[in-house]
Amino acid sequence: MIWQVLLAVASATAAATDTAAPAAAATAAPAAPAAGAAAAASPAATQAGAAAGGASDLPSFADPSSLPPASQQAGWVGVLIFLFPLAMLLLGELLRQMQRRRHPLTGAVGILRNFVLPAISLHILLQQVMGLATTTIAMRVADTLVWVSLIYAALTLLNGVLFEDAPKGSWQSKVPQLFRDLGRFLLILLGSSIVLSRVWGADLGGFLTALGVGSLVLGLALQDSLGNIFSGVALLFEQPLALGDWIEIDDNQGEVVEVNWRAVHLLTEQQILLIVPNSELGKTSFKNFNRPKAAYFETVPVSFSFDDPPNKVRQLLAAMALEVEGVLGDPPPEVNLIAYGDFAIQYEVQLSCPDPTRGPAIRHEFLRRLWYVARRHRLTIPYQGAELANQPPPLSPASIQAERLRVLGEASCFAVLPASLLDQIAAGADVRDYAAKEVVLDQGMALHGLYLILEGAAQLSVLDAKGQSRILGVLTTGEFFGERSSLLHDRISESTVRALEDLRVMVIDAETLQQAVDQYPRLAQDLGQVMEIRRRALESLEAEVG
Repeated sequence: MIWQVLLAVASATAAATDTAAPAAAATAAPAAPAAGAAAAASPAATQAGAAAGGASDLPSFADPSSLPPASQQAGWVGVLIFLFPLAMLLLGELLRQMQRRRHPLTGAVGILRNFVLPAISLHILLQQVMGLATTTIAMRVADTLVWVSLIYAALTLLNGVLFEDAPKGSWQSKVPQLFRDLGRFLLILLGSSIVLSRVWGADLGGFLTALGVGSLVLGLALQDSLGNIFSGVALLFEQPLALGDWIEIDDNQGEVVEVNWRAVHLLTEQQILLIVPNSELGKTSFKNFNRPKAAYFETVPVSFSFDDPPNKVRQLLAAMALEVEGVLGDPPPEVNLIAYGDFAIQYEVQLSCPDPTRGPAIRHEFLRRLWYVARRHRLTIPYQGAELANQPPPLSPASIQAERLRVLGEASCFAVLPASLLDQIAAGADVRDYAAKEVVLDQGMALHGLYLILEGAAQLSVLDAKGQSRILGVLTTGEFFGERSSLLHDRISESTVRALEDLRVMVIDAETLQQAVDQYPRLAQDLGQVMEIRRRALESLEAEVG
């Protein structure tokens, strides 16, 4: 242990002192006759001896006067033997507690225990116990270690107090790393100057002169690097960008992930790190999509036939855009008519995205759903002179009627109906397509008919008292929803229906359904049983939440 080493050194020092004192006393008597001869020596010899003695500042353990008083020396030995281990133990325990809690000052306490305290103990040992003069090389090295460890601890403490775990949005979190590095460099330069001046007695005037000449040479040799540094400082004070901003420079887009003394680091959509030197960033213009507001617009061009009314197209596109996941409602989507082309009317849809990284995914989802919306509303999307009609496949009316009758026959509620009534229902039905994840019905929406699933699957869900979505069940081919449209009143959807995959449904309008109920009362009973089952499921779900 370190205190055992210190005790051994102190004991050896005390033993050397005790041995030197009797030796000096024994030597004093025989040397008395020689004192006269020494006094009669030439003045030149005396001056030479004095000069030689002045040239050596190292203490002599043969001379007890060079050591501290015995009581003072014993006191410092006690400090090193008892207080130093105790302080190390206390700081060690405190450090473990702070590490478990992840305290921001853990690094500063660790430096205090592992560097500052041992350096101070070494200084006490050399000066107070061993009696070395402050001008010796050993003492100067010890003083330097103390100063270096104190500067290191102070910088770590300052960083922990100001910047570690700084709240998001505070001024500490907004200080770029470049500014911290420059501040740390200046403090280290100031501390080094103090050490050179006070400990080593260096002439700072000559040092500064040499530093100025050297800086001139380095400045000429490192013009590009210094240009990057000063450009970084200019960016720091002007602050045209910050960490997390999305910028575009020379057709390259990316998120700012680091700003240092040399360059700005951008992370692109392809997860590629792009490094832009500060000097290049200061010479050219760039776009910042987070200023003045953090909003990004994804532009999607679309075209529709001249037969489709522009107002209808604009309303459908705007409503569909709000249903796409990720599109912001503020500012709302914009649909503008751009031009009348050779074969179609051209539109441009502006989709507001939370950040540019979501743009491609939102664009994909918007275009994917566009086909289904155009098909349901019988809009035509033309391409390069050849119109692609978004209509059902060119089947004969008889084939279409036969397919609808087949699906109606597989549904339990409709299978018992007479063939004439089934023909009437199928003839008045409408077939609609929905994309996966698209909402077919919203909870609380007015019902205009009963939806019979032809292909695909749909999920039923409701909002509980806490506003959270709760799943009621999944419907597949042959099952139906919107049964409350058979009522004379309160035709409101009690649940939200969302397509789990591409979904095709046959919609039986409320009037046709009401006529079928009037002609065949058993259909009303079957639909009533389905409504009762789903009502009980809803009550059970509400009871679980409550």
